[in-house]
Amino acid sequence: MNAPDRARALPQAIDPSTLDASYRAVRGATTGLCTPLAIEDYVIQSAPECSPAKWHLAHTTWFFENFLLAPLLPGYRAFHPQYGYLFNSYYETVGTFFPRPLRGLLSRPTVEDVYRYRAHVDAHIGELLARLDPKHDAQAVSRVVLGLHHEQQHQELLLT
Repeated sequence: MNAPDRARALPQAIDPSTLDASYRAVRGATTGLCTPLAIEDYVIQSAPECSPAKWHLAHTTWFFENFLLAPLLPGYRAFHPQYGYLFNSYYETVGTFFPRPLRGLLSRPTVEDVYRYRAHVDAHIGELLARLDPKHDAQAVSRVVLGLHHEQQHQELLLT
């Protein structure tokens, strides 16, 4: 791949002034990558160091729930009490996590449950973003941008 092709393949920069639109675009791109998958494809783990598509969808959602909604949205309650364990990756300071080599063995939650989880978190992130002022909530905005970059990294992992 030559330099111009690599540049086009890189994720676009996130503009804090259009954070809600950027959030929806990045999250939509992830689900778009999964559109051609059959349900069975979501749980395949081709190697111990690779994670199934279902796990990527849930993990990136957990990131937004854990690092944005839980600390920043008053009254927010976790979607499911076990998702922190199942979809944490290597954030040891946050808690224990399900072993990566075994992620393909998880039949539950279902793919449908994971998409419900994404919808739940996305709705609450929309509420949080509506409250944020990019000029006064710079740390929160930076955390959203970090989460979007994190999701874009998982898009690359989904493609590989």
